[in-house]
Amino acid sequence: MDSLTTYSGRVLQLGGGLSQQFRQILAGYVQESEVRYAALLEESGTICADAGDPALRDSGETGALAAGAYAALQAVAQRLGDGTFEGLFHEGKARQFCLTPVSPQFMLLSVFEAPVRFAIVKACASKAILRLQGQIETMPIATRSTAPPVRPAGDFSFEATALFNQA
Repeated sequence: MDSLTTYSGRVLQLGGGLSQQFRQILAGYVQESEVRYAALLEESGTICADAGDPALRDSGETGALAAGAYAALQAVAQRLGDGTFEGLFHEGKARQFCLTPVSPQFMLLSVFEAPVRFAIVKACASKAILRLQGQIETMPIATRSTAPPVRPAGDFSFEATALFNQA
């Protein structure tokens, strides 16, 4: 069973070949939509699977930044009274990207060139997302790391178990 430890310390159990199935879905999506690169990101920014132009891959910084931007904009949308946040789209002069929710824990990053139309990317992404959701449902329930929980009660507070050894 493949496992992946995320930046947040969560361990994802991907099951036999699930990461390969994610890659196959993403490869089909890249080919159909003409995006240059696509990645399935966990909510902390960890790249679970990707496909497309290897020049756009990095060691995770882009995924972490994308997840942070997505979470920030989702929070702004909720504060402004829109609980139906459906993603983020950036339109640059030469390159564009979008972040689309797949599930509460996962999002899809798509990077494409300016001539590719966003409507085509969005339509193809919808089909890929349905396939990804089907595979995500087969994942075992994620187990957390053994680190003690840190649960802020106010602006800045920790439970005693997070600071002191309870032997």
